[in-house]
Amino acid sequence: MLGLFISMISFNVFGQSDLSSPYSRFGLGDINGLTSNPIMKSMGGVSNAISGNTILNPTNPASYASLDSLAFIFDAGFYMKNATFSTRDLSEKGSNSSFNYASIGISATKRWKFGLGITPYSTREYNVITEHYDVNTGAHNIAFQGEGGLNRVFFANGFKINDDISVGITASYIFGTLFDNTSVYYPDSTFFLNGKRSINMRVNDFKFDYGILYKLPVTDYNITVGLTISQGAKIASKRDIFIRNMFKGFENHTESPIDTLLYIKDENVNIKIPGGFGLGVTIDKGEGWVLGADFNWNHWKGFTMNGANDSIQNSWNLAVGGSYKPESTSISKYYKKITYRAGLYFDQTYYNIYGKSINKFGLTLGAGLPIPRSLSTFNVALEVGRMGTIKNNLVKETYFNISVSMSIFDKWFIKKKYK
Repeated sequence: MLGLFISMISFNVFGQSDLSSPYSRFGLGDINGLTSNPIMKSMGGVSNAISGNTILNPTNPASYASLDSLAFIFDAGFYMKNATFSTRDLSEKGSNSSFNYASIGISATKRWKFGLGITPYSTREYNVITEHYDVNTGAHNIAFQGEGGLNRVFFANGFKINDDISVGITASYIFGTLFDNTSVYYPDSTFFLNGKRSINMRVNDFKFDYGILYKLPVTDYNITVGLTISQGAKIASKRDIFIRNMFKGFENHTESPIDTLLYIKDENVNIKIPGGFGLGVTIDKGEGWVLGADFNWNHWKGFTMNGANDSIQNSWNLAVGGSYKPESTSISKYYKKITYRAGLYFDQTYYNIYGKSINKFGLTLGAGLPIPRSLSTFNVALEVGRMGTIKNNLVKETYFNISVSMSIFDKWFIKKKYK
């Protein structure tokens, strides 16, 4: 059945109700990663060595140690996506928008800062129909449909060891539901029963990530090196499996079950999420400009779900980017206070279909628009890229994304004075 899905994926992939790739059928779906903030997204995803007194960066928990000791920061955003899915013969466009993330950053002590947040961990949304003909049974179709996703609630902690070194740890709770349905039906006959298998998998468990930031003592510039480590985890989950015969149940026809062939409820599923690491470096000169580069690697080849790997390979990512802010004085013209950002990235995703890596690359642009008379900002990131290929009967996705967020900065713990 897996080989049939892969070999026929290009025949009719265009019933997607959302804009996750058809490859989200495999593994845990499209992994969103930790770089949801438009500040980092607009720099190609560079984030392992990014920190600042007003920046919430959950990619490296050590970055929270740089937050302002008297500040409360709230950051939330959403994204809009436009995509074209193409094969050698067909193409279709679509668009959608969704919540992206929400997080806060608070100072506990002078050397300990922490943050709380929620963000999508993975998304699944595919709808593929393959058409077949048999001389004995006539025409029959096989439909593969899935939806759902996993979310991540995190508690990030950053500790300042000294002026040059910070360390951090993030505890994340991964939860959500993944739905997968496979149907076999006979659109032109009433003499054969249709069949359907439904799998409903519920995931909920913890995982941990770590980070280090080291600021090199250089006179004219600031050079920061960041290291992130993602600890592997065994994630607990349960699933329901329901296989039945039925009449109808396709093309929006109401399903009329006839026989239950198999029903299993709350079956334990062992999911192994492997570890990985990221390395980044930035060079900057105050708020004027920043240049950075990241490399990330994850041992997804070690991913298993009840012992099966499911067409998954090791993934890696390379990103470069930077920002430039002309001036920041109170008398500067507004356009000179804007932070301009740009970057690019290349990903070898964790999908490997019949020995073919599904790669992804893109360019990003963005800006940080300051709110007058405050340290709050409105951030926007534009992303154009491509994922996959039309070779080997596969699917290519060309996309344009817009991510926006509002970062609200407020001073706490300040005693007001009255005259």
